[in-house]
Amino acid sequence: MKFTIQKQVRFHHCDPAGIVFYPQFFYLLHEVQEDFLAHIGFPEHILIAGGTGVPIVDLKTEFLGMCRNGDPLTMTLELTRIGNSSMGMLYEIHGAAPAPGSTSTIRLRAHGVVVYSQVPNGKPVRIPDDMRSALMPYLQTPQETHV
Repeated sequence: MKFTIQKQVRFHHCDPAGIVFYPQFFYLLHEVQEDFLAHIGFPEHILIAGGTGVPIVDLKTEFLGMCRNGDPLTMTLELTRIGNSSMGMLYEIHGAAPAPGSTSTIRLRAHGVVVYSQVPNGKPVRIPDDMRSALMPYLQTPQETHV
């Protein structure tokens, strides 16, 4: 199952040409991660207050299309793996179809790895069982493939 949330490109995301400035995509990806963790019952600010967090340790990004000020976005996150202390995450950002009848709406795809860790020292720790259970519905099944 994919976690899905709607966002809108705002003025502060854009460069002077009105196109999302690429570093702003990383803010959007982190917002999706925070929204996802809150959705499954583990808000990031509560994790951090309790001495743990999920910092990103790897992120590979494909920029596949432009997003402009005011564009509606559909953002998804699903898990590609759940390890002892790490999680693989697949993020996608879709915009509105560029032309009637067009099906290509993907603007960005990113593959990331986050590690459940102690804060502030960053020592990896085992993902707690209750969190692991909440994550499981979002783990890709073997039949799911993404190009």
